[in-house]
Amino acid sequence: MKIRVGLSYLLRQFGGLTAEPDTMEVAASTPLECLQVIVGRFPSLRQWVYDKEGSLLTSTMFFVNKEKLLPREFASTLKDGDELLIVLAFAGG
Repeated sequence: MKIRVGLSYLLRQFGGLTAEPDTMEVAASTPLECLQVIVGRFPSLRQWVYDKEGSLLTSTMFFVNKEKLLPREFASTLKDGDELLIVLAFAGG
């Protein structure tokens, strides 16, 4: 199954991936599996999406076909051709 995955601008910047294509195809069945594949390809992303124990940071968000997933949906099954966007969310003041 092929999923088209995009990374947010901040995630691409912080991970040093500005020279990489905006989107890539990943063979995975869930958003979490897609993220694991991408972090395997680009280990510099690990510190931005996982904590030191390997748990997903709360600032990591997933959108499938432009709809935000709730944390309980991160392991939901994707369909061939779905578009996944992984976003690094930050707030400040």
